[in-house]
Amino acid sequence: MATIRDVAKRAGVSTATVSHVINGTRPVAERTRAHVLQVMKELNFVPSAFGRGLRTNSLKTIGFIAADLTNPFFAQVFRGVEKKAREAHYTVIVSHSDENAEHEEEAIQNLVAKGVDGILLAPVRTDPQGAAFYSRIPVPLMTYDRHLTTGDIPSVVTNSQDAVREAISFFRERGHEHFALIAGKQGLSTTVERLQGFEQATESCAHWVFDGDSRYDGGVQAAHWLSELKTRPSVLMVGNNLMAMGLVVTLQTQYPALLASTVLIALDDEPWTTFVRPPLSVIVQPTHAIGVTAADLLLQRIHHHEVPLLTTLPCDFVARVDPVSYRHQLSAQSKIQHGLHEEGLEH
Repeated sequence: MATIRDVAKRAGVSTATVSHVINGTRPVAERTRAHVLQVMKELNFVPSAFGRGLRTNSLKTIGFIAADLTNPFFAQVFRGVEKKAREAHYTVIVSHSDENAEHEEEAIQNLVAKGVDGILLAPVRTDPQGAAFYSRIPVPLMTYDRHLTTGDIPSVVTNSQDAVREAISFFRERGHEHFALIAGKQGLSTTVERLQGFEQATESCAHWVFDGDSRYDGGVQAAHWLSELKTRPSVLMVGNNLMAMGLVVTLQTQYPALLASTVLIALDDEPWTTFVRPPLSVIVQPTHAIGVTAADLLLQRIHHHEVPLLTTLPCDFVARVDPVSYRHQLSAQSKIQHGLHEEGLEH
């Protein structure tokens, strides 16, 4: 691999001149500059980003910490982050906390040690103690999806609370009176806000809340819990897509009658939610926009610009088939098909 010395020797200039061409630290005559660039091309010389970082005090990298890399939500957010970072000629280093405070702290320390210019974080801790820890991070920080209850660290979040109320109201207007929520990890701002929206919308009717801890296994346990209730909800909302997957898989394999008779509402419009029969209604979060917006604001912070403390993006509620109506529809179709079959026999 060619070095800066090889380029200087072939071009007949000093290594300092090559360095000035690469970094733009001093003016170089246009003819000399063009000659050096041509030699770099001939030798396939690639300037060291690390070396430039040491000289400019910036490696042009940002860290992205997901709370759970098994959750498709974070993959979609990352796509938005990576798009914006690429446009700004930044590289993204990915890590995750696995919803564990100790793992999160280790991930942050590793990213800081690698010299990242800033960090995007879905915080595991949203309490004052967590905010105090985050405030001591020595590089610009932005949180996404979840915001801190105290402190002055900027966040990009979604307004899922209004969408939760809209979803519950939609089905109440259609005669449903029994509702349940599979809630996410306790203490997270997303869990608190969705629970508040759910309880506000179901205040005057029967409702239940099950702690699913934002995990796939939480959805599995919720399915068993649902099967044991004497009076069951006709509408069940699930606080994230991992829990929804665990719930649906368990209902399909062990309690198909419950799946056929319960309205399910999931967070995030993953493709699999349309494959289930009947398909799930969903609250759609703008995952790609979360990533783009958070990365844009972090880059502004890195360049010492002021950014809003809280940026909130809207969610959309998408109602699909009500399983009760779906059952009636299937029954009617079955009767029609049966009638056609009998007519065929008569002829």
